[in-house]
Parts: sequence; C-alpha cells; structure tokens
Amino acid sequence: MKLGAGAIAALAVLASGAGAQNVVEFNLHRGIPGLHLGTLPQLGRRDTYTQLLINNITGGGYYCEVSVGTPPQPVTMILDTGSSDAWVPSPKADLCTSKALQEKYQDSCGNTYDNTKSSTYKLVERNGFSIQYLDNGTAKGDYITEDFGIAGVTIKSLQMGHVFQTVRGIGILGIGYTANVATRKIYPNIMDQLTSQKIVGVKAYSLYLNDRRSSSGTILFGGIDTNKFVGPLHIVPIMKSFGLNVHTAFEIAFTGLGVTYTNGSSAEINTNLFKATSLPAILDSGSTLSYVPEQLAKPIFRELGAVTDDALTGLTFIDCKHLNDDPRMVIRFSFDGKEIKVPVNEMVLDILGAYQHLLPSSIPYERACMFGIQSTKNFATSQTVEESNFALLGDTFLRSAYVVYSLEHHQIGIAQANLNSTSAAIVELKVGDKALPVVMGVPEPSPTDGGVTTVTVTPKNTAPGSVRFSGGWEALTVLAITSIFTVVGGVVVSL
Repeated sequence: MKLGAGAIAALAVLASGAGAQNVVEFNLHRGIPGLHLGTLPQLGRRDTYTQLLINNITGGGYYCEVSVGTPPQPVTMILDTGSSDAWVPSPKADLCTSKALQEKYQDSCGNTYDNTKSSTYKLVERNGFSIQYLDNGTAKGDYITEDFGIAGVTIKSLQMGHVFQTVRGIGILGIGYTANVATRKIYPNIMDQLTSQKIVGVKAYSLYLNDRRSSSGTILFGGIDTNKFVGPLHIVPIMKSFGLNVHTAFEIAFTGLGVTYTNGSSAEINTNLFKATSLPAILDSGSTLSYVPEQLAKPIFRELGAVTDDALTGLTFIDCKHLNDDPRMVIRFSFDGKEIKVPVNEMVLDILGAYQHLLPSSIPYERACMFGIQSTKNFATSQTVEESNFALLGDTFLRSAYVVYSLEHHQIGIAQANLNSTSAAIVELKVGDKALPVVMGVPEPSPTDGGVTTVTVTPKNTAPGSVRFSGGWEALTVLAITSIFTVVGGVVVSL
C-alpha cells in the first residue's frame, strides 16, 4: 500500500543527559509500497498454490524506506530480525530486466540502487555475496560499501550486497547477529556500525508491531519504550545455536503453550513435550506466520477447529467466524515463567479474498481464513533441522508482544504489548550496563477491564523525520535454524 503525507513516520532522536548516546526511533508501517501480487498462476504445482495463498499476507510485511549512495538514492527494504546482511537490487538485476522472470516469480522490482550514480560506492568483493533461499532461488551479487541513510542519520561505508540475480525485487535490511552474515569472512553489519559510529549507544533494539488492525508500530534502537508494554519486562537469555558455541539467531526457551476460553476454562497443550526437552523458539519479524512442532500444532488445531489441507497446500485454515471472537479467548505462550497472551482473533488472517473457490473441498468452512499458527511438519527440510526441535514465532505472535533484542547482552526482554499506545516513555540503554534493565511498563489491567490499559506519556526532545517501515525476509544459511521459513517481499515461500 502507498502511504500519504499524513502517514509518514516520525523520528525521535533522544538523549537523556550530557554525554549520553542517542536513541533512535522510527514508526513502522505495514504493507508493500507500490508492489503488485501478479496474475493468478496455474495450479499445477503445490508450491505455486501455496505461494499464491500466502502472497496475500501483505499485512504482515514491515518495510522501510532508506537511501543508499551519494547523492542519496531512495530504496525500499524489508526489515528482518532473522537475517544479518543488508542488500539492494541493481537496476540491471535479472528480475528487474526480464519479463519472463517477473511472470515466473510473480514479482517485479521496487526502487533499485545504481552504483554508477554514486560518488561513495566502493567494491569489496566481486560476486562475493550469495544467499540461498528455501525455494532454491538465490540472491547473488557483489559485496560493496556505501553510505546508508536511515531515519535522518547516515551510516558511512556500510557493507552490503549489490544484487544482480534475485527472485524478489525488494532489498533486505537484516538486523541480526554478525555471525549470521552470508559469508565466512565476518564483517561489521548495520548493528555493529550503529554503535561504532556512535549513532546509538548499545547494540540493541525494541520491536512493537501493534495489532493486526493497526497500520503502524515502532522500532527503537538503543532504548526501551515503557509505554508500549504491560507490567515488568521479563529478561531471558538468548540460546546459542544448536551445535555451535556462538549466537547466530534470536532463540529463547519456549516452555509452555495453552488456550484460555472466555468462560475462564483453559487447556494446556502437550506439557510432556516441554518437560522432556528444551524447545528453542526463534523470535523473527521476517516470518509472517508462526510455526510450532506437530505435537503442539495438532492439539491447538483440534481446540480451535482448524483444518490442515494435507493434499494440496500443506497449510492450515480456520473458520473466519473466529475474527469476531472475544479478545479474552487467547493462546498462551510461556517463556521461563513469562506468559504472552495472543487473542485467537489475532491469529485469524482474512487474506484469501477471491481465491476461496480454489480451496479443496476438505476445508469445511463457508469462508476460510489462514490460521496464524502452522505446523513445522510440512515445511522443515532434511538439510536443516528436525521439525520437532524448534518453534519459529513470527508476526502473528510478535504483534501481541513487546520484544527487546539485545545483541550486546545476548538477552531478550519480553512483555505483553500495550496495544494501540499512541505516545512514548523512553528509557535509554546505557553503555557499560551488564544486562538489560528490569523496567516496568504500564499498569496491569484489572480482570474486569477486558483489555489493556493505555497510559499517555509524551516524550521530550522529539524531532520530525521521514522514515516508514513495514516486514521481513528470512535467509537460508547453514548456521541459522531460522532458515526453515522465508518471507520474500511479503511472501512466505513454503515448499
């Protein structure tokens, strides 16, 4: 979707005192600026139909407009916590110049970056950038350095990919661990450069996506907005990736799952699984849906009457009547004693539109919606990890949570999101702190409120800006468990 002048995001650069590092905040907006979904493909292949269905989950995408080069060239990029490289397409990229490829991949290019028009372009490694994605497509090109403008600040000489071969026409802004970059030769990525160039003080950011009905949220580098969550911020360690002695992905221990109904009754889901194993959950804005092992998915599906199409798509659907569920009917996700409640109606995605008639007859609803939780069974690959060993919690979960990602401390701060909060109370993360601070959000609502209390606190020293954000894309790499699923230009590619 295109944003009018009234929807342009605000930027706040805040300092809490003399000598303090800046905290940089931008608003996030959902949608795909200027892209189209393409024509209806033939249904001869399961993956094509799956891609067609999930191609409509554009409301789960979080995009940003940045600038690259000198003078600045505007480029749209996908914000992704699940990958670590930044890359932009060249106007000479195969997808940008080939009508046949645009038809094949049902996509076209957004704004591109032309290195011949920039005085600050430097080549680092020709043909050195290459990422393979779940559909076996690749993004390939050169590693370069360029000046990178975002939210009114400029990062000098940021290393990124300049892509000439791609299956999608929008670049990616990966904000994950440096250890997960797509090359064996580790280099400082955007998270490193934000701190080394003293744009922010601490290598950490807070993500607030807001609910599915909202067009805006925020990402805050170097700080925590205590008006965007409820109660205390719960701190948990980030787990080291399986078989490695380094952190490559935002994995935390997933310790419980349940459903609570409006009458107060509840059902716990497969508690034996949680007792028997430590289940890592990856918190990834680069996935529009959320995925859990089959042992957890099936009981949730039974509780809510969701049905999986095993014959054609491998996807799970739910009756659209759940869009009107009481928000007190929730799915509960637990992390080492902290519970995040996701209203069931937040997990119901009304995105099928005119394609209802294409659904197989095994889907029993008058109007079907996509369910925001899927089983890993139909999507895990033998080259990565066993499907039972992890969960991937994407935007359908994250919209109900406030998450602080600290690469500095290898910690995640998590709390219930204070939905539709319209102002801020920002705590700066300080250089030298040994851990994330334990801070309080807005007061817990009373049981009779039926919702979340909103407290209005106006931030000081705000300045206007011109950034808008919206979703992500997860790259397939050998080191990252996050490689199981991919969001490409608002599309989850699941074969």
